[in-house]
Amino acid sequence: MANKETSNFKQALNELLAGKITTDEPVAEPKAEEAKPVSSSIFKEESAEEIVNQIQSDIFTETAPAASSEETVISKSVVIEGNVRTTGKLTIMGEVTGNVISTSDLVITGKVGGSIQGSKIRLSQCEINDTVTATSEILVSPNSVINGDVKAGTIVSEGSINGNIDADSVTLANSSKTIGDIKCKTIRITEGASLKGKLETI
Repeated sequence: MANKETSNFKQALNELLAGKITTDEPVAEPKAEEAKPVSSSIFKEESAEEIVNQIQSDIFTETAPAASSEETVISKSVVIEGNVRTTGKLTIMGEVTGNVISTSDLVITGKVGGSIQGSKIRLSQCEINDTVTATSEILVSPNSVINGDVKAGTIVSEGSINGNIDADSVTLANSSKTIGDIKCKTIRITEGASLKGKLETI
């Protein structure tokens, strides 16, 4: 009896392996792993139209640079008949017949017929025919001529000043020529400097 049952078991096993016998329970097919959406706060899908709109928005809403960081240059071939007023840096290589006013730095290598006001003023081989006032300092290079009064915190002159000087600190280099009175706290006059006028220290 045992031999018969063993024979039947072997036969059933062989048929099962050969695919002739199936079980009543359906075999579940393995499920493909579902792709999970990637969530990111940095990247997101956008249409071409949305991207173009964003670029245009960035261009037209771009913040303009601060006025103090801007710089204007008046070239040698330019003559301005009238006043010039700016809040940015200004370089004058040409000519301005009127006044020049800036709350920033000025560099002048041309000619100005009116008064000049600025923060730090550098005059190089230029001609100024009125007063020059700076909240910080005035630097006058050789071959520069000022026909007017000069006022600043610090004045260093290597050029010609035909007017009075009012400053905390004054330095007259050996190439300087000054015709006018000087009022200051401290003064340094190097050998060779020319001075015609009164000196008052305060």
